[in-house]
Amino acid sequence: MIKLIALLKRKPGMTREEFKDRWVNDHVNMSAKMPGLKGYKVNVAIDHQPDGDGVEPLYDGTAELWWDTLEEMEACFESDVAKIAGDDADDFCELRIHIYTEEFIVVPGPHDAKQD
Repeated sequence: MIKLIALLKRKPGMTREEFKDRWVNDHVNMSAKMPGLKGYKVNVAIDHQPDGDGVEPLYDGTAELWWDTLEEMEACFESDVAKIAGDDADDFCELRIHIYTEEFIVVPGPHDAKQD
């Protein structure tokens, strides 16, 4: 399983709330339809940060996306859906950094636990 982690920074002049609304309510409707996608999580920075409330974090959020193989992920990025989603992300993000990773679960999160 291959996981992409994306680090996102909103465009200048955009509030965190505008960024969150644009990403969570609009953009994911496109990006969630990318071919071969096995999982997709979006994480948006909150006002309380390690250095105190209201401190501007380096990034405004992260996305986690999974594919079975590196080849499937790269083929996905060549699709029309992914290209449209990428162009859309450029409309509200000043910066998007992609990190290709292999995931190791140390302590399962609440959504990783098996449901009976």
